[in-house]
Amino acid sequence: MKPKQVIPLIAICFIWGGYYVASQQTVKHMSVFDTGIVIRFLTMCLLFVIMGIRGELKELVQVKGVLGRLLLIGVLGFSLDLTAFIGLTISSAGTGTALLKCDILFVNLISCLIYKKRFSKREWLFTLVMLFGVFMVVGVDLLHFKVDAGSIFFILSALFVSINAFVIKSAQLDKVNPQSDDVVAFYNNFVTMILFAVTSLCMGTIGELSRLGSDRELLLWSILAGLGQTGIYLVYYYDLRHFPVWMVKTFLLMMPVIAAILVFFLFGQRMSVSEILGVAIVLLGGLGMLLSERDSIKKGTILEGR
Repeated sequence: MKPKQVIPLIAICFIWGGYYVASQQTVKHMSVFDTGIVIRFLTMCLLFVIMGIRGELKELVQVKGVLGRLLLIGVLGFSLDLTAFIGLTISSAGTGTALLKCDILFVNLISCLIYKKRFSKREWLFTLVMLFGVFMVVGVDLLHFKVDAGSIFFILSALFVSINAFVIKSAQLDKVNPQSDDVVAFYNNFVTMILFAVTSLCMGTIGELSRLGSDRELLLWSILAGLGQTGIYLVYYYDLRHFPVWMVKTFLLMMPVIAAILVFFLFGQRMSVSEILGVAIVLLGGLGMLLSERDSIKKGTILEGR
């Protein structure tokens, strides 16, 4: 893999890490349901402008044969957020963040079962090494780790994330009516926003949206989160189109590391020794995956569709 090819894979880690920090700050001021509405409304406006400039708005109605998958992508997007939130209400955030990164294992299993991708023992080893590093970064005590009800919801969220990645790629690469990244992103974002709005109405939290007019800090973090979500759609979908899902997910294991570094510089929250060691382990695991990828290319065994 050439250095230039790695740039979008590294970029999505920084964008997603920044989005994670901004969305966490937003949730401190407003319910998660209203946060979802605000972030996705801002994202919808930005996507609408971007698609207008690119002349892609007409493509939003050219979805014959793919509409069902586009709606499914939005439902899965809402489901992965909802299950993660339920998990956070009954379990610790540290455990949740770690378990959500288990999506790389689901992706690898799906790649093996559906796409017949063969991972070497070394690739599986480096995947597990990176996952262990993530656990250290988010501060999970593996010796006293328990699988409770909250953990089940986190695992479900990770599963939804994994399935959604493959559904997104199937819509992008449909043989009859392939969809552009922006169209997939728009449907995903719009359906998720509608579902968050319906949920907010049912939960009676919709009134919290008025805080945006009086809380400047909330407004700032909401705008940053909206920009981050838009960046995720643009870069993440580009990565899914051009790289195997398992590779994108492997790079995204560095996202909690970047989020931890951003929190340190923005809020002065220092990293513990175990967290620093976790950062080093994740980076070493990522280097190992890249070296394994290079060897696979040389041997001509890399998965087609990259």
